[in-house]
Amino acid sequence: MKKNIALLSIFLLLFICGLFYPITELISKNKSQDLQTLLVEKAKSSIKAIAPYLNEDILNLDDISLLSNIESIIKIENITSCFILDETCKVIIHNDVNEWTTEKNADIYNNAIKHKTEFLQQMPGKESLLFSKPLINNCALFCTINMQRAKETSKYWRIKYHTIALSSSLIIVTVFYFFSKLLILTPFNRTKKILENQALENITDGKYNEITDIFTSERDKITKRMKILNEHNESLSKIIEYLQKTSIRDNESFIILNSLNEIVYAYDNIGNILKENYKKGCHIFEEAKSSELIQIVTKANENKRKEIEDRIGNCSVMAVSINDNNKIVGTIIRIKPLESKVHGSF
Repeated sequence: MKKNIALLSIFLLLFICGLFYPITELISKNKSQDLQTLLVEKAKSSIKAIAPYLNEDILNLDDISLLSNIESIIKIENITSCFILDETCKVIIHNDVNEWTTEKNADIYNNAIKHKTEFLQQMPGKESLLFSKPLINNCALFCTINMQRAKETSKYWRIKYHTIALSSSLIIVTVFYFFSKLLILTPFNRTKKILENQALENITDGKYNEITDIFTSERDKITKRMKILNEHNESLSKIIEYLQKTSIRDNESFIILNSLNEIVYAYDNIGNILKENYKKGCHIFEEAKSSELIQIVTKANENKRKEIEDRIGNCSVMAVSINDNNKIVGTIIRIKPLESKVHGSF
């Protein structure tokens, strides 16, 4: 009983872990999306606050103030680059002096210029986002937002959620185990001990020995019968195997079923009648590759002692069910390719 409770506790742990895992993954995914959204919104808010000053600088042609405001944006957390493009995608100003007067002809920049509204795009590599905001004179502000920090934080939360889920599972299973011992195992052992004591009090030594002798004798008889049956089956299988190997051609197959349509003997030279690694004692319905073979066996069972002939692909199949006192004792099946078919019966 104690072993059963332990096994049940293990199965319960596996079940709870299997239940908690997709829930934890869903919560982690939502947390990751929330962190990324929060990071992006925080960066966008800071950029929008400085954008009016950029418009004023462009209008007044104040390059010094424009550069100062660009540097203010680049200092915002998670902003890695900041620049302004005109309508031809030429860099007007950039936080990197080496990028000034260069052209950015990639589709990601052209799409933002054509959009003429605030636009957020995924940059190659999936580590950064490109946020663009239109300015006056057909210009547009571009800021690269690095998402690495949000992703690292989301990994931390994922580990935390899975740790909490695993700890909760272990606590639940531990409580279940001790409650099961308290409510099931303890009363069971108490009742078992009472019954054993009562049995010892009510049964005399002579009567107990007499009952033991009866069970021992019956057990020995059953063991001997089982040994004889096993030896008989093994000998019969060897005789059948020897006879069939000497009489069946290399391109033929031969199957013997018992009364339950379980495979007693099988010799599949054709190779496409039974499944690979088929086992003796298994039902033909489980091991047959073709449903047509199952239909032929069923038909043979319905027409006892009558040879049933049919085809499976390019093979000829003959099956007959042998009965004794109107009960099927076995079925014999023989399969051979049509080109090597020999007229006759079993």
